[in-house]
Amino acid sequence: MTDSNASLLAQVRAGNRQLQMLAAGGLLPLPPEELIPLQVELAKSSDAEVAGRARSTLVALEPRIANLFLERAASEVELRFFASEATHPVILEKILRRRDVPRRILVELSRRLPPELQEILLLRQDAILDEPAILDALALNPQVSSYSLRRINEYRQHLLPRQRTVAVRPDEEEMDEVSFRQAVDAVRTAPASGEIDTQTGLSEGQIRLLPVPARLKLTRGAPRIMRGILLRDSNPQVAVSVIHNNALSEQEVEQLAASRAVVEEVLEAIAKRREWVGRYNITKSLVLNPRTPLPTALRLVTRLSVRDLRDLGRDRNVPDAVRSTALRLYRIKQQ
Repeated sequence: MTDSNASLLAQVRAGNRQLQMLAAGGLLPLPPEELIPLQVELAKSSDAEVAGRARSTLVALEPRIANLFLERAASEVELRFFASEATHPVILEKILRRRDVPRRILVELSRRLPPELQEILLLRQDAILDEPAILDALALNPQVSSYSLRRINEYRQHLLPRQRTVAVRPDEEEMDEVSFRQAVDAVRTAPASGEIDTQTGLSEGQIRLLPVPARLKLTRGAPRIMRGILLRDSNPQVAVSVIHNNALSEQEVEQLAASRAVVEEVLEAIAKRREWVGRYNITKSLVLNPRTPLPTALRLVTRLSVRDLRDLGRDRNVPDAVRSTALRLYRIKQQ
């Protein structure tokens, strides 16, 4: 900042009304990075004429100039002003795309975004995870589109963290051998149904009747048929225990990654194993599986080839967020 610029700014802030009116109208010889913050200050002035002129000038600011300022020099104060006052879609989009924009500003902005900008906001999964109130505010937007409402519901169901645990509860601790044998003998009297494990002679239906501690014991060193049965168990603790306690072949893992019969925790466990997601077919299967938790699918979709991104962008069986992300990545990689 030059001495002359500093002197002008000091006089405006000291209350020189003539200079305040010139500044409010954008007529002071100051660069945008100095003039725009000053105009935002004046827009809050107790002098209604100065405040009104500053606000009108800022709202009518050329989008190219506003965007350069918002991208490089804007503080939270200026971002908040443009988020609440600007109407030009190019300016609003610049605010939405700025990675460090305060999340509360996005909450306020989401209440008035037009439909064509709502999709850009919904691509900011990082911000939504930080501040879920963004979805609540967008849902109350009078202009909210049916597409946005679908995405909001999808995010609430799949993106936002839920309290999950596969920790052992007191009543599910290690089962001693005697109790385990008693439990197995008790279910043998039940009618057999489904696949039969040759090692224990138990059918899938009988295994489902065992208490959780007994099913957990069966996960250790389980043969293939038993693994298949227990991996489909509705209890996440049992299903994930199979993964931790057995050496699964790549073919088994790929089949699991594509399965819609397993709980989400199994798919998450697969995605956390570097040696498995390093296999392209496993990664692709996880992304294509609508049961894969949305944050996991969105993280893995970036690894897909251009051809698979194109096909995924047309796939109506995957969540909208995955499909739109695939299309966006496809367009970028095509350039």
